[in-house]
Amino acid sequence: MVKAVVTSSPARVVVVGDVIDDVIAVVHQPVRPDTDTPATIRRVSGGSGANTAVWLAAEGVHVDFCGRVGAHDVTRVSEEFIQAGVVPHLSPDPDRETGRIVIVVQGDVRTMLSDRGANVALDPRAIDPTILAGAGWLHLTGYSVFHHEAPERFQALMESAKALGVGVMVDASSSGFLADFGPQRFLHLVAGAELFRCNEEEARLLTDADSPKQSLQALAALFPRVMITRGPLGSLVWEKGESHAIAPVRATELVDSTGAGDAYNAGILAGLAKGQDLVGSAKRASALAALCVTRLGARP
Repeated sequence: MVKAVVTSSPARVVVVGDVIDDVIAVVHQPVRPDTDTPATIRRVSGGSGANTAVWLAAEGVHVDFCGRVGAHDVTRVSEEFIQAGVVPHLSPDPDRETGRIVIVVQGDVRTMLSDRGANVALDPRAIDPTILAGAGWLHLTGYSVFHHEAPERFQALMESAKALGVGVMVDASSSGFLADFGPQRFLHLVAGAELFRCNEEEARLLTDADSPKQSLQALAALFPRVMITRGPLGSLVWEKGESHAIAPVRATELVDSTGAGDAYNAGILAGLAKGQDLVGSAKRASALAALCVTRLGARP
């Protein structure tokens, strides 16, 4: 575990989540089975939680990141976080490799082949309580929960954060993994969150509602603050008993949509950490998501 000095500030955000090495292949024509297809291929750093942490630092927020990587990658990944302005707290896994994802990008369609690696053994019980103390927000994603051997440990982490007066934000993360895990099981696990974010497909799975507005109302009965992102249609926000439609920010160019949701999460958390309301934070979040898709890779 990397030891670092932890500052106490209500504007500080703690992200507990996944670290991934992304291999991104942008395909320039339909894939041809059993032969070659031209593509632009890059290896970049990723992971939903890690991406959000780096975007938060780029927004000027003090952020601590807790995650797990292969033992031989601790120094490399820690240095990457430090250079990005993130305080890393990484536990080494002696048996598993750092997580990897192969992402095939075809226009605005992404296919992701995921190997969770060391992320499945991230143990919230090993997180130093002083990291949470004095923070404003704790951010978690479904990715950390879905394949974990004891997902209830993240529920305990949320309860510990709330006891310290730390707000909890949860991102549903993945419609495919959410369906495998069980939507109602997931909702039960994260029921204590103050702020819940999902996309339109995840909202449908979680509520079985006929429309995003109906999904928003159903989720608002469970969480004080809710956001449903809808890609080019913008987002829906629930706060203080009222719903709001947030207009999208149009990207100047679509290169790679990987990480757009992570950048959106960072915009939300950065706004809240700086004292903005959820509607104002969502507007900045939309701008960050639009910026993210103009480049290859999921980080600024």
